[in-house]
Amino acid sequence: MITIDDQIAFIDPECGAVSLLIRIGDLVIAAFYDPFEVDPRAQMLMEFDLPTRDQREDAAKAYMDDKAIGHILQGWDLISA
Repeated sequence: MITIDDQIAFIDPECGAVSLLIRIGDLVIAAFYDPFEVDPRAQMLMEFDLPTRDQREDAAKAYMDDKAIGHILQGWDLISA
């Protein structure tokens, strides 16, 4: 069974776009939905090319923190789970 280690979601209060970040171990999945895009199904998978799982997991955690801070600074609202 897949266990989600971290998850965070944001919504842009002006246009209703939604951003979701999920971390499963050393893998980050970022999904973005913008209701005004022609193809709103933009999805990104982020892998980290580092030698050990611990290093990859630390990089994944730092990436999530960086993206979360960026969303907050751009005025996105946090969606509670």
